[in-house]
Amino acid sequence: MVVGVLLSSVATGGLAVAQEAAQTVTLDTLSVEGVGRGPGVAGTEPGGARGAVSGYVATRSVVATKTDTPILETAQSISVIGRKQIEDANALTINQALRYTPGVTTEQRGGAGSTRLEQFLIRGFSAPVFLDGMALIAGRDANATVDPYRLERIDVIKGPASVLYGQSGPGGIVNLVSKVPRFVEHGEIFVQGGGFNEVRGGVDVGGPIRSEVPGLADQFAYRIVGFGWKGDGPVDTTKVERVLINPSVTWRPSADTALTIIGNYQRDPFSGFYGGFPAVGTVFPRNFGNGIVGRLPVNFYDGDRGIERSDRTQASIEYLFDHRVNENLAFHSAGRYLRTQGDYRSVYSAFSPLNGPFASGPLLPRAVIGNQVDAEAFTMDSNAVATFDTGPLAHTFLLGVDHRSFSTRTLGTPFPTAPSLNVLAPDYAMAIAFPAFTTASRVDAEQTGVYFQDQVKLDRLVLTLGGRYDVARQTGPTRSFNFAAGTSTLTRQDAPADAFTGRASLLYLFDSGVAPYVSYSQAFEPIVAGRVFDSAFGTVGRVPDPQSSDQYEAGIKYQPPGSDLLLTAAAFDIRQSNRTTADPARQGFVVQTGQVGVQGVEFEARANLSEGLTLVGGVSFLDARNVRDDGTTVNDLTGRPVALEGRSPVLVPDKTASLLATYRFLDGPMLGLEIGGGVRYLGASWGDAANTFKVPDSVLVDATASYDLKHLDPSLQGFSMQVNATNLLDQTYVSGCNGYTSCYYGLPRTVYATLRYRW
Repeated sequence: MVVGVLLSSVATGGLAVAQEAAQTVTLDTLSVEGVGRGPGVAGTEPGGARGAVSGYVATRSVVATKTDTPILETAQSISVIGRKQIEDANALTINQALRYTPGVTTEQRGGAGSTRLEQFLIRGFSAPVFLDGMALIAGRDANATVDPYRLERIDVIKGPASVLYGQSGPGGIVNLVSKVPRFVEHGEIFVQGGGFNEVRGGVDVGGPIRSEVPGLADQFAYRIVGFGWKGDGPVDTTKVERVLINPSVTWRPSADTALTIIGNYQRDPFSGFYGGFPAVGTVFPRNFGNGIVGRLPVNFYDGDRGIERSDRTQASIEYLFDHRVNENLAFHSAGRYLRTQGDYRSVYSAFSPLNGPFASGPLLPRAVIGNQVDAEAFTMDSNAVATFDTGPLAHTFLLGVDHRSFSTRTLGTPFPTAPSLNVLAPDYAMAIAFPAFTTASRVDAEQTGVYFQDQVKLDRLVLTLGGRYDVARQTGPTRSFNFAAGTSTLTRQDAPADAFTGRASLLYLFDSGVAPYVSYSQAFEPIVAGRVFDSAFGTVGRVPDPQSSDQYEAGIKYQPPGSDLLLTAAAFDIRQSNRTTADPARQGFVVQTGQVGVQGVEFEARANLSEGLTLVGGVSFLDARNVRDDGTTVNDLTGRPVALEGRSPVLVPDKTASLLATYRFLDGPMLGLEIGGGVRYLGASWGDAANTFKVPDSVLVDATASYDLKHLDPSLQGFSMQVNATNLLDQTYVSGCNGYTSCYYGLPRTVYATLRYRW
């Protein structure tokens, strides 16, 4: 469904930039009932489509339809994580905030890697991150990241969302919703310590801007969010450091119009760890020599402190504008300019699976990697929502256009070998020289999409039809330089990539709160990296055809009238075609013969069971396979080629389950105390493409306790304390493997204590 903007293939892999479609955040008071209005005509008020969530249960969301639609009446699986759940879990990253969301697999790069990047799977596929309805720059070393402290809520769409959002993949998207100004005085400050010798702190203040100017009274509100984080990283010798400032202002000249401007500056000079370890020594015990048999410790580091670097800076400015023309017509527009810079350097474990590590004692072969990336992106989205009737049919009609452009510039280096590391006596200061950058590349691209959607209601029957037409192209050549050889390569996208994608759904809402539905949706994604051999293009090859996907889904939702309970069950079948694999006949090229199929069932329960008790639970079962791959093979551990067709992708667990509950005491001697706990089950997953070994399943336990200090002493009104422990039982586990050479540990037990003051 939407070709999103794309590609920048650079030195170490490509930087896919996608910048997308719509949304917005707006006023506290605007609310257009019935007119599923443009993304953000209203809804920032508590309980609104993008406002604060009451407890753990959201009833409305704008993310799936770009109109303010009850979740119960949306024929798609949606999970919403509100501010309270983020705070209760003390989520340090988006990965951690999504841990209890069924169908979402977080931290597949390991718990340590999740402190650097937001990488997760939805229904077995990599999912992009959107902020306020607009896609963020995606890519490793200049990846735009969002700290959870900036957010009001997180909305997760499961299944293709390309009709409204452009390039987004078949599994779904994660949409982050910014905190925005409110027309009421508020503020908080917190300080936190624990984890890996970490200190974190933040401030969030805002309210109306008083004015004595005639006609301007009560029209402006502001909000300033600031945050800092400093400490050790999750593995030896690494560090984490972050500082951000996120100011915003809203101008609301009338109840029908609002303009919000949001600025952001974030600096991450250190971002923890991103390495991977061999399966032998993590999943499987290994004889390291001297009679020592075992596994590498969870905090093991395979790099060198003299080279280790992950220095990233990002800055953005965005606007969110909404205007209600009348009770039947609303207009929304949003835009963002974003720039990121990343400098990445590392020494990492590198070896052939056939030879393996520790072949001659406790030595781990290594190599050097690094690049510098400068990326910028601009996106705009505008749409109008109209409500009208045609006979007995009530329509909520959406029409919009979005445009995105991006540019990336990358300096890269070859991957020379580095001295092997003795894992029994590691030396992290070997004075390894970082090689000079030898390659440079630049990619400029843009994409424009036009979309429509009609939500048609006949009594309690809801039919939704939508479509989108996209054109994506490189606006200039892709130019690569090789400094050492003194050569340059100039390539162009073969032709603009265009496609029409659509979706259709049908839902019926019974008086009892039961809502069964069926849906069909498509997705369309340009390929990020690789070239297909074609004699017409010589040694350069041609750009691969875009990937296409479709999904069939059937489900049922249940929300008893007047209750704070929402149950969702869904069964789905997703097919993604034009997957690329290495060309077996021509080194350096890819072939497009792959099709991956994922079938699954999900169940989610969210409930505010009483004034003090909340509950979130979910189960997901997935069967992911390469359903077609015409003769493509991969090597097993012995080097024997095996057919890829019929085998399962790596990092995709066959099942996951979770249960999270909190209870707040409302009277008695424990008044003011809130306790909570959760259990997460991560099923087994295949560790290599040939499916020769599995990563075992794991069970993790989390716990939290908080206390409102005013019940200890009235003079402490506004103060609270909280303690969080994740992986409480200190389970050592591998979260996933991407082959015998790359396995990732989950985080060990971590404990944080927080002191917070609100006014």
